[in-house]
Amino acid sequence: MVPETELLLFCASRAQLVRETVLPALAAGQVVIADRFGDSTTVYQGVGRKIAVEQVAAINQFAIGACRPNLTLVIDLDPRIGLERARGRELFDRMENQTLDFYERVRQGYLAVARQEPDRVKVIDGSQSIAVIQEQIWELIHRVL
Repeated sequence: MVPETELLLFCASRAQLVRETVLPALAAGQVVIADRFGDSTTVYQGVGRKIAVEQVAAINQFAIGACRPNLTLVIDLDPRIGLERARGRELFDRMENQTLDFYERVRQGYLAVARQEPDRVKVIDGSQSIAVIQEQIWELIHRVL
């Protein structure tokens, strides 16, 4: 699949999800938690797949409109360690079957987004124990809620 197709498919799916599920839940006063959103597209398809930032931003904007997360958590980890952990899982998909260079670009892309929006995007050191990471995540969530 070419990068542009991947970008458009992810954004089409997200556009449907936002309008069908996320916006109605928010309108009902519910909390919505997602494991991926616009930043993922910016980083994976933009930085990772080397699609122009302006193009990704425009398509992302069209897909999600004004819907933006209040908090984004980035669990930062050396890509080599992350790949070792991912390869141990039963479900190993095409996104986890990229080059180390791709994952390094993705990591740097997330860190750049965090530097650009430090009030919204929080970076957690993924090399810490699960208990410490979990504690930091809950602390950040409680601040937002």
